[in-house]
Amino acid sequence: MNRTHQLSGPRDRLASPPPDQSWIPRLRPRDPAALLAAVSEESALRTARRLIGDGAVGWAVEVAGLMAAAAPAPARPSVLSRIPDELRARGAEALALYVLTCLAGYTADDIPEIVGASVRESARRSLPVSGTFDSLKGQLDCLVRGLFRSCQDVLGPSEAADVTRTLSEALVARVQHILLTLAEQAENERRGWFGSTAAHHQELVLDILDGADVDAPQAFLRLGYDISRSHLALVVWRDDWGTRGTADLAAAATELLRSAGCSALLTVPVGVSSLWAWGSRTRGHPLSLRQLHHGEGPHRPAAPSPTVHIAAGLPGEGIEGFRTSHRQAGETAELIRAAGRGAGGRKPPYDYADLELAVLLRSRPDLSTGFVRRELGPLAADDLSELRVTVKCYLDLERSMSAVADRLHIAKSSVAYRIRKAERLLGRPVQEDRLRLHSALLLFDVLGRTALDGADSR
Repeated sequence: MNRTHQLSGPRDRLASPPPDQSWIPRLRPRDPAALLAAVSEESALRTARRLIGDGAVGWAVEVAGLMAAAAPAPARPSVLSRIPDELRARGAEALALYVLTCLAGYTADDIPEIVGASVRESARRSLPVSGTFDSLKGQLDCLVRGLFRSCQDVLGPSEAADVTRTLSEALVARVQHILLTLAEQAENERRGWFGSTAAHHQELVLDILDGADVDAPQAFLRLGYDISRSHLALVVWRDDWGTRGTADLAAAATELLRSAGCSALLTVPVGVSSLWAWGSRTRGHPLSLRQLHHGEGPHRPAAPSPTVHIAAGLPGEGIEGFRTSHRQAGETAELIRAAGRGAGGRKPPYDYADLELAVLLRSRPDLSTGFVRRELGPLAADDLSELRVTVKCYLDLERSMSAVADRLHIAKSSVAYRIRKAERLLGRPVQEDRLRLHSALLLFDVLGRTALDGADSR
């Protein structure tokens, strides 16, 4: 878990807010429910709420959403330039809370670690430091504008004029502290990363994935891995951005690839909490996840740690298989990340073969959202999950009432009742436009309510 920055003073009994900044606890979000959208750790939120109140914390959460969206898009987007949305959101929220509590008179010992994680993530993705700081400055500019605007709203023009000078001085000092501290962290991280074996491997692998004409023997000399064989690719990640490295991710990937019969392995760290992996064998293809689930491997791999996620592509041949299997694993990982915690009840490892249709349907989130809404209509309501599960199972099992009853452990009469109720809500028989309904139910099953959210999660 990410370490929350510590506030000074015994038992958090800190100095009272300076008179000029006593308006900060009076801040309120425009949306009264903004606090429900918080993404920070509960301990950090509890501390901030105790110090500056629910209203000010809700304000910070709301502004942090704008800060995360203010980050400029990379000039040449690539898989490495996609800083995970959750990291961006959590970093922005932690930054807003940190600045707000400092302005209110509560001195923090250091910048929240999750903010520094963005710097580490960028360095280990070989992204330019300038781009990282452009993003950070954009977030801070958004926060500063929000503070001045809200100061006017809370105090009124005449009183706000007296506060603006001290607020400006405090903000300049705090922003300088943040930028100087993170610049030092970025330089230390850059020195440790560039020139490392992992960085060189990442650079060559990215060239291969981008379609560069790479000589297989030369690649073997640099990677210690033969890209001309058959491959099974994995994308492995954690849900946090701590400093403990990727050794646990590499261990999980190694166990799964060994179980698939792979004799050679390649692992490439990507950022602070994710890793790409490939496995190959001398003869024949590595086993697919589906084959492993059916017990065709030498042994079934142990389930990974609950905090470790693994997405797998399909086995592929040669350099094109190296690329394709990785692309499949990456798309599967993006789908699971979009689904959020739970991912429709699925547990890792996640198999592209099982989720291929959902991946294809979700390739345009802006369009798939409208599709799911139209097809499910009233059936998408929060309290109708039982009906959705039954109808999907009914379509999965070729409309066999008895098979559905056996799978769901309910009576056939209950199955019939639920199908009739679903048809009344839909206004048509479930077998009408069956493929469309089945596809919409599949997306909802994988993504949950994210299937109704048009925002591009990638």
